[in-house]
Amino acid sequence: MDNTIPRDHIVAGNLLFYRSIVVIFLTIFPFSHLTLVAQDNDSSNWEKWYDILSDGTDDNVAWEDMHDTLEEMASSPFNINDCKRELLESLPFLNSQQVMDIMEYIHRYGPLKSENELVAVESLDYYRRRLLACFITFGDKSSPRPLSLKDIAKHGKNELLAYTSIPTYQREGDINGYHGYPYKHWLRYNFTYGNKLRIGIVASQDAGEPFFANCNTLGYDYYSPFFLLNDAGRLKQLAVGRYRVAFGMGLVINQGFYLGKTSALQAFSSPPGAAIKVHSSRSSDNWLQGTAATLDIGNNLKASLFLSYRKTDATLNDDGTVSTIVTSGYHRSTNEIEKKDNTSVSVAGINLTWENNDFHAGFTAVGTHFDRLLSPNTQMTYRQIYPQGHDFLNVGIDYGYRRYPLLFKGETAINASGNLATVNTLTLSMSRMFSITFLHRFYSSRYHSFHSNAFSDGGKIQNERGAYLGMEWKPSYGKQINLYIDYAYFPWQRYQVSRPSRSFDACLTSNLRLGKWTLLSRYRMRRRQKDSFDDSTSDDKQLVWTVSHNARLGCQWDNGFFTSSSQIDATQYSYDETSRGILFSQTAGLNLKRLSLTASLKLFFTDDYDSRIYSHERSPLYCYSMPSFYGKGIRYAFMAKWKVIDSLTLTCKIGVTDFFDRSSIGSSFQQIDASSACDIDLQARWKF
Repeated sequence: MDNTIPRDHIVAGNLLFYRSIVVIFLTIFPFSHLTLVAQDNDSSNWEKWYDILSDGTDDNVAWEDMHDTLEEMASSPFNINDCKRELLESLPFLNSQQVMDIMEYIHRYGPLKSENELVAVESLDYYRRRLLACFITFGDKSSPRPLSLKDIAKHGKNELLAYTSIPTYQREGDINGYHGYPYKHWLRYNFTYGNKLRIGIVASQDAGEPFFANCNTLGYDYYSPFFLLNDAGRLKQLAVGRYRVAFGMGLVINQGFYLGKTSALQAFSSPPGAAIKVHSSRSSDNWLQGTAATLDIGNNLKASLFLSYRKTDATLNDDGTVSTIVTSGYHRSTNEIEKKDNTSVSVAGINLTWENNDFHAGFTAVGTHFDRLLSPNTQMTYRQIYPQGHDFLNVGIDYGYRRYPLLFKGETAINASGNLATVNTLTLSMSRMFSITFLHRFYSSRYHSFHSNAFSDGGKIQNERGAYLGMEWKPSYGKQINLYIDYAYFPWQRYQVSRPSRSFDACLTSNLRLGKWTLLSRYRMRRRQKDSFDDSTSDDKQLVWTVSHNARLGCQWDNGFFTSSSQIDATQYSYDETSRGILFSQTAGLNLKRLSLTASLKLFFTDDYDSRIYSHERSPLYCYSMPSFYGKGIRYAFMAKWKVIDSLTLTCKIGVTDFFDRSSIGSSFQQIDASSACDIDLQARWKF
């Protein structure tokens, strides 16, 4: 078969490329002269500061959950002069030392008056100071007062969001395969009373899922109601509905998120903040349903109890047992609908946490019961360590000590079979500007927990031993250099790895602030062992090293009103062959008093999927976007956010991806019989 791309496709692709450049330029240029009359609206743009600090190349990070959590916190900023330490600790980009320094400054010098005063907190670098300012306000310290229905009704805030995504193309499943309409849409209602009370519900529908039909006779495919009460006397927290919990280092249970190896340099030593949080995202996995509570027993001791019962999707064997748990959350085709909510999961747990000045210790126990027997197919050797049975138990103790310049934290856990998992980290601050972090983990091949989420290279808290060394250096204000080296050993077989294997990961990142310019660079090298690409079916395959190199250079100009960002990403992947890729990105944004505009252009050329490149893209609220690009093509997008009145904001985004090297996009039910795809996102936000 002749796979040559027709000449008319190539010509059309080139025309689209030049047309896109003209469109982006004409869109941005007319507004550039307005910067002098614009007003700073930086509090809603936390993403541009977080992108500088985060490691978007880490495959093991739940970026969407992280984004939704920070978006919620940014939408309801708290008074830094009136908050407790736990609230600051819930910000994942701050470590324990930075939190303590902020609290100490307020205690010694009185309430903070503005963001500029944060410069006096030495451990806060420029980027974290700007990022922190997006989540806080500077008000007077208030006197504690009991909750009352009158105050809640008077001072409570309501927020209603509605969103829809409209494709301008047809997928194969839209024609024959999916049971619903091709539109994605969701609703979100949230009521808050300061940091004391939160009530709401999320209703969501993915494209292709039936609406008020088939398996969704009640309308939406997904509903998530939640209720959370904080600081009601001895009752520190009470959650009803859907919620998440996190304790210790996450070996027993952590339904929050892990930030990645680069971000971990500043987050290792920070406690999880509030242990119980509502589940208000559209993620169909990693949450509990029922009730949870934290009580202040006294003598620096807190007790948390939680109970949960929920349904989950699963692929069943012929005898009705569970082969695999399905976490995608899609219910579009007949096959996907048959798996919906066919298995029940019950969870019960307890945590005791004791804190006394510089020390803290905790005990966590979680029991999990499946109504169907877990019986994975173990014909493949690497699956023989998968969990099997009805009932599972995990017990762990966590511990820590923090006194400048030393920070130590760890957790050790076992399951019902006595298999061990432990992770321990030590951070030594040589000065306020230089710190070293060392982490060691040992996860038995037979240890498994359905709710764990902690530091790992393989993506699971199982079958891994490793050591991590990280260094963070801030030679002066606005300059930052991070380096980490991580080694991991996997004693049991893994997918496409038929022997014990190893991996090596190293990354160097630097950020430099020069006036209104920010310069950033990142280089990452990963080596992993994998079965030889030899087609032999022998069970005694040899391992070879896969090697990937990822490099990024970028610069950003920002005067608070107009932002321009340029970035180049390059990658090289070697296995049986060597493939390469490069991506050029240009983004510009303008913040006026009631109007915010963002335009982006991405041009990419990669040899294949192995050399794909991930690149973050600004999107409407709670719509995190980190697409991967491979092949040859261009992506351009334009987003406008208009604050019609103080209580109503409308957002529209149009994004187009054009490929130069193919006449169809995707495969199976997701296939689009065209070389171009355009999506229109519409969102309305009403505060009252």
